Amino acid sequence: MVSSVHVDGSLPDAGDAAPRGLVFAGAWGVEYDFVANAVVADNQPRRLAGLGFPAPYDRDLEGALRGRGRFSSYLYLFKNGRYLTLDAATMRVAGPVDGASTAADWKLPLDWTGFDAVLPGRGKKAGYCYFFRGGEYIRYDWNAIAPSPGYPRQIGAHWHLSAPFDANIDGVIAGQGAEYGKRGYVFATLGRDVDGEANPVAPGPDSFRVRAPAYARHDFDDEVFAGQEDQPRRVTELWVGLLPLLDAGPAIDTALAWCDAALAALSGPATPAVSAALGHHFMNPAPGVGERNAIADHMRRVRDRLAALPANFRWISGMDVAARNSPGNYTEIGDRFSNNAGPNGRAAIMVHEAVHFVVTNPVLVDVPEWSGGTVNGTPWGVSDPIPGVAVSGIAYRSLTTAQAIDNPSSYAAFAQEIFFTPTMPGAADTRFGAARPHE
Repeated sequence: MVSSVHVDGSLPDAGDAAPRGLVFAGAWGVEYDFVANAVVADNQPRRLAGLGFPAPYDRDLEGALRGRGRFSSYLYLFKNGRYLTLDAATMRVAGPVDGASTAADWKLPLDWTGFDAVLPGRGKKAGYCYFFRGGEYIRYDWNAIAPSPGYPRQIGAHWHLSAPFDANIDGVIAGQGAEYGKRGYVFATLGRDVDGEANPVAPGPDSFRVRAPAYARHDFDDEVFAGQEDQPRRVTELWVGLLPLLDAGPAIDTALAWCDAALAALSGPATPAVSAALGHHFMNPAPGVGERNAIADHMRRVRDRLAALPANFRWISGMDVAARNSPGNYTEIGDRFSNNAGPNGRAAIMVHEAVHFVVTNPVLVDVPEWSGGTVNGTPWGVSDPIPGVAVSGIAYRSLTTAQAIDNPSSYAAFAQEIFFTPTMPGAADTRFGAARPHE
């Protein structure tokens, strides 16, 4: 429906002229090329842990900095009012292994025990970094090894930002390269009413109330507000490929949790909940041993594929679908991955595409779980036939068990039902995606 990304910060590559920087959110990071104004091609996103960020500084960071001057050989990771020093060349810890107090060591007010964001200065302000907390910020001078005099100051007055970018921000991105190297980007999450394509609309029966990332630009050289963008679809378009790939990380994690629940259920006794889910999605509450083994085998292979991501995974410009596959080659997502699905819908897409990747080659069956059904009280028509796919364009409930075993949406919907049923007793309508795009 709209992107769910909560930008935490960025870590520019070494050198002021370097074109790239790592943008991170949650446990994931994506490398962005400011010269190309697009994500770096192929194999994105990446887990921060896999990039050498040690636990617990491998997720939900307040920010990150590359040191300046005499500190240029170090990286600094910030979380929960503490920081960790790393050797930039080796990513090995170069300070206390359990971190140290940011406020005490960086000579900040001792009541600054947590931060909204940490931003390296750009352009003429490259010798500074900035700590944001609430409606205030502090400028830190790398040469003086201390905050500049007269701080904290108000974000709104001195950065020329108005609400909601003047307090309690999500995070920041530091610009890179000749064109964007003097800019800082301040992100916040805003409530918006949108249609099914993430376009802003007036509130109404066909609109969705969502929360989505927005940003404002600050020019460090001229010390001026340089514009903002708060329309969800435009934010996705302007940060080319970034938000879909950052959305993909949490979608992978959610999909893995669903698969783990489904595999545990399939290896255990035939409880009423498991039998009901098998009946809903594989059209038989008590499939034979061979059928049950085939379902479990496919789910294991799907889980393995999800765990291998981002191998053979990328964002593609101009796609008219949220995701697609070349079986055994690449899983690809486009902007519609963010603009046409919510967090659970994106996780369902990841499971669906993983089935295509590892199981069905060529694609024999492709029937979405909402086809011909009623979801959340809303009746849905039968999906359109897919050219070249033998079984498509029919009602989901009309699938045979053999067909469902080859149907990607059956695995996504089954895994969801198994995962959610313990917290929603008796609930069978746990379908997401096109039928429930805001979830």
